[in-house]
Amino acid sequence: MWQKIIVFASGLLLSSIVYADGKQLHDTACLQCHASLGGGDPYQLYSRTDKTVKTLAGLEKRVSYCVKAADVTWTEQQKRTVVDYLNSTFYHFK
Repeated sequence: MWQKIIVFASGLLLSSIVYADGKQLHDTACLQCHASLGGGDPYQLYSRTDKTVKTLAGLEKRVSYCVKAADVTWTEQQKRTVVDYLNSTFYHFK
């Protein structure tokens, strides 16, 4: 029983750390450009009704594109972390 609780708690802690890392990477590299595209609101791109990203694969592709456009050097793991942050916060793809 305790083992299951420890595994569950560890999973929650790890997902919280991944979320925080993804948000930090995103906010540092993306908010300035997104604000210019979203009329001053960098999060408007995620809440608009005519979203262009419609699948998890599309989100992964968009993040890869934006990494190149922003000229940042993220590892594949960092890109995955940002995708996970965006998906869990805004998109909710399965």
